[in-house]
Amino acid sequence: MRQNQNKHAGYIMIFTLLVIAASMVIVTYVGHRGAVHAPFARMAIDREKAKLLALSGIEIIQSQLSVPGQTDKPAPSNTPQQETEKKDSDSSAKDLLKRVLPVLNIWQEFSLTEEIDGVDGAISICLMSEEGKININQIYNFKKQAFRGDKAKGWQSILQELCKAIEKVTKTTELFSAFEKVFKDRRSKFNDATELIAKKEFGYFKDFLFFAPPIMQKNTKDKQQSSIYLTDIFTVWSSSGKIEPWLFSHSLKVLFGFDQSNESQDSKKRKELVDGWTKKFKKTVEWQKDWKTMLQPVYGKELRSLPKNIDSVLSETFDPHFFSVRVHAKVGQVTQQLYAILELTEKQQETSIQYNVAVKKLYWL
Repeated sequence: MRQNQNKHAGYIMIFTLLVIAASMVIVTYVGHRGAVHAPFARMAIDREKAKLLALSGIEIIQSQLSVPGQTDKPAPSNTPQQETEKKDSDSSAKDLLKRVLPVLNIWQEFSLTEEIDGVDGAISICLMSEEGKININQIYNFKKQAFRGDKAKGWQSILQELCKAIEKVTKTTELFSAFEKVFKDRRSKFNDATELIAKKEFGYFKDFLFFAPPIMQKNTKDKQQSSIYLTDIFTVWSSSGKIEPWLFSHSLKVLFGFDQSNESQDSKKRKELVDGWTKKFKKTVEWQKDWKTMLQPVYGKELRSLPKNIDSVLSETFDPHFFSVRVHAKVGQVTQQLYAILELTEKQQETSIQYNVAVKKLYWL
């Protein structure tokens, strides 16, 4: 009888230990899953917040571009209407240029706090102009299978010289031949400039697709300052087959050998320079005559030092419509990046010009 009781007591002890062991396994498993899930959930929340912040970066640029341009005071009744409209147009163009130049191709940085903005984070925004790039759909006639303009002074000779400059930076070869073959093999326009990287000759640009301004450190020379980017040279979005020299892209400035010291200036210092640059601004120009007084002080280069015949493809009327923006948004340890194409349209309303900025294309990087 006593032996049976001892056996029964031993059984209960073993069963109790098994239950305790199983409980410890379950508790450990739940604790481990909870320890993993909590950081993951936090990261997922931060990712969504960063994504929303990145999209809000586009809205910041939209607001900067769409500030109403004030026209001059009403002209006397005896002033011809055509002359009045021209004066208003020149004034609004200059106003737009003075808003864009101080922040063009450089980072604008905004820090956000929970108390004021509802989230702890940071946004970095870079505004660029598609009008300051080469439109690959406008330099080639796909029906005639030929570059636009004559061989000596048209896009063929300009692109040959430009490809040599690109080869020096990228350490590549036969770039113009690859370009020519890409155009001849196509029967329709490009949907996107990034299609060029399908060719091995453009393989260098797989890591340099979208321009990101260099972060310059004091007393150091950042190699990014001389980097060039595919979509910062070529575009399919500009409104014409010409390049707007006031809004040259960073990469074209590098290829043309322009002074890059102004690129590293913050917006406040750049604004002081812009006030001086735009004193002699005219909406319509002749670059053979006006380059020296208007743009030589900006870029530190004479027109004749640029690729031969480049003046024939420089826009002579300042009327930009397409811009682009790169946004980096960070919340916690999560960063979301995007690149967007924007279209600017304007409308005259009484004594002001109203601007509308629409998103045409969006890339998540």
